[in-house]
Amino acid sequence: MPQQRIKGQEVSISIIQDGSLLTRIETIQSATIEFVLDQLEEGYLGEVSNRYDAIFNGVKVEVEGHLTNQQAIELAEAIVARAQRRAGGAVRLDVAGSFAFPNGDFPTIAIADVYFESVPFEIGGRDEYVSFSLTGMASDYRIL
Repeated sequence: MPQQRIKGQEVSISIIQDGSLLTRIETIQSATIEFVLDQLEEGYLGEVSNRYDAIFNGVKVEVEGHLTNQQAIELAEAIVARAQRRAGGAVRLDVAGSFAFPNGDFPTIAIADVYFESVPFEIGGRDEYVSFSLTGMASDYRIL
């Protein structure tokens, strides 16, 4: 029986700020969830090959999308305010990716307490949509 592959239309990305879902950021074009690992390698006398191990260094999240309302700008302000330790900044930002498989499986990768890098808004030209991107790292994740 042939397996059906999952496509982007079966994946949803959610951004949660302080426990509230930011549902108005709907125009996400692409997202990447990366489990960051470092590989360790060591060679020993008397052995004919090296030994390997790995260290988990967290989860990297990248999201790109178009602006359709002020929600992404408000999110950027909350990210900056949290970095500056100002009142009104986000206490916690989570990202969740949900995958609807053809066989009915529906796992969600919940990435808790993401810390973001710079938040650019790109205005490419008169005939282009204004876009935003988020890149962040978190220490942990859960599969729900």
